[in-house]
Amino acid sequence: MAEQRQSFGPGRVLAQVTLIVALPLLGGVVAGLVVDGIAGTAPLFALSGMAIGTLVGILWLRSFITSNAARLRAGPSDVTTRTSGERRDDGQPRQESAERS
Repeated sequence: MAEQRQSFGPGRVLAQVTLIVALPLLGGVVAGLVVDGIAGTAPLFALSGMAIGTLVGILWLRSFITSNAARLRAGPSDVTTRTSGERRDDGQPRQESAERS
């Protein structure tokens, strides 16, 4: 049985991209502020944390895009090998072809 992935709606993609960008950035800044507080330095580590968080976010977003590029290019009408009774990505039942009889 082929694995069926959930469809990507615009809101879902926007939420995922927001999390992919915001989490590493905020994590880097917060970690930098903590280290700045411990070391007693000015915003040196906070700025470094922001740069590292931005780099991690960019790499994570690139990975997200490349892993889903073929799926996004193919569109919901592209039906891959599925067993009888499975649904297409757009939620419609799969139409049986004459070949599968």
